Amino acid sequence: MNRTPVIVSASCIFPSGPRIELADTAVRAQLAQHQRHPDYVDGAGEPVRGSFFPVDRPFDSARWGALACEALEQVMGDLVRRGHEALHRGVRWLWIVLPESALRPGLPSDLVETVKASVQEVAEGWTEVLIRKGGHAAGVTAIEEAAERLEEDPTALAVVLGVESGLGHDALMWLDARSLLHGAHRAYRGRFRVEPYGRVPGEGAAAVALSGRLASGGKCWARLLGVGHAHEPHTHDSRKVCIGAGLSQAARAALGQGQEFSADQIGWISVDLNGEPYRADQFGFTALRLAEALAPGWQRVAPALASGDLASASAVAHVALAAYGMSKRPRQANHLVLSSSDDPLRGAVLIGPTDPSPAWQESRSWRSPSTLMA
Repeated sequence: MNRTPVIVSASCIFPSGPRIELADTAVRAQLAQHQRHPDYVDGAGEPVRGSFFPVDRPFDSARWGALACEALEQVMGDLVRRGHEALHRGVRWLWIVLPESALRPGLPSDLVETVKASVQEVAEGWTEVLIRKGGHAAGVTAIEEAAERLEEDPTALAVVLGVESGLGHDALMWLDARSLLHGAHRAYRGRFRVEPYGRVPGEGAAAVALSGRLASGGKCWARLLGVGHAHEPHTHDSRKVCIGAGLSQAARAALGQGQEFSADQIGWISVDLNGEPYRADQFGFTALRLAEALAPGWQRVAPALASGDLASASAVAHVALAAYGMSKRPRQANHLVLSSSDDPLRGAVLIGPTDPSPAWQESRSWRSPSTLMA
């Protein structure tokens, strides 16, 4: 990137945080809102837990569309309040991140069409609407595409929207069959055992609005310093120890870009830990490799403890929460968002304060004043 795009607004919604202000509080307090699923039971006949909004409608495509509309309405409304009305009138691109139905059974067949139609009701006149499919890290590649587009037209508005509501009966059955449903009972040596690992499936949506240039009088939340992605050879399905090779490569790519614009160290790392051991393993190895870039007392943030696992919406949600936190709790440190997936894709996003410390242009060894007088 030749310049740093700015995050001018963001939104994030999930059951214990229906607005980004409340979502931020829920993540910091680790406040979750789990409830029993209305129709799926495990092998012992017990209802499984999930993080979802009240079930006044089935987990169909209309539910995905309603979540997408709410997240987009919140971010577009905040743009006006922050003095970015001009962005509504110019070139506007919208990326919608959804799961890949071929890799996740139980998703509505009309998901793409319904979500795409629903967002048109929020803000008409999008220059282009792009659909991107994938797992947890798919939002990172969408943000990367948006940043590249903004290099071509810095005055444009690029919005990345992630949506997740995969809590239908068949979707949970698929997770249960792969031992990825936390708390589900499984037959083991003639008796039932509670699954100690796996994820608590979640529901929510998030949006991040970016622009290449801050309008006069407008306010932004943070700067996008770097975005990187890579592929991990050892996934959950490989049954091999994951040492975080792909995640480390993605993080280094993002940090390498950020060094051109900021000398600040990393004060926070958001990571999509969701109860699966291999994600904890790869994060541990990655953090060790990044030790030199971490500020003293750096903090780990695990939003899934509050939101549940947001799957295809998680990367966008974590970037949105990181940007909001940076705007409300200023500190001269950067925030690194690490994103994993069930598939091999790994991603990293580095964001920084609106006024980052200038990057070092030259490094000289220190000399004692006594030697200067010699």
